[in-house]
Amino acid sequence: MAHETRRGREMARLVARWERSGLTQAAFARRIGMPVATFTWWRHRLRRAARAPVPPAARPPTPSASAFTEVVLAASRERAEVEVVLRDGRVLRVPLSADGHAVRRLIAALEAPRC
Repeated sequence: MAHETRRGREMARLVARWERSGLTQAAFARRIGMPVATFTWWRHRLRRAARAPVPPAARPPTPSASAFTEVVLAASRERAEVEVVLRDGRVLRVPLSADGHAVRRLIAALEAPRC
């Protein structure tokens, strides 16, 4: 299936984010810095894979209503944070109390092309 690879799982998360965003595919792809054609191709591939019949042995042990689940919040009295998964798979844990503009700048710096 398309989302069995690391890249496939990453793209599945992005497609799920796009579906919740209310943006057009083009606007979303531009926002994340991805060519529109690449994003559209992955969306098509993941949807096609989701429609393909899955052999009984390959089905997950627990039933799922959705092909994609994104969990980003871990909270307790001592700690409340958001996990941000970067394009390359690195994970950034940010306290919920962090300044949103500072977090955006940090993510942009971490995702900037390296020299």
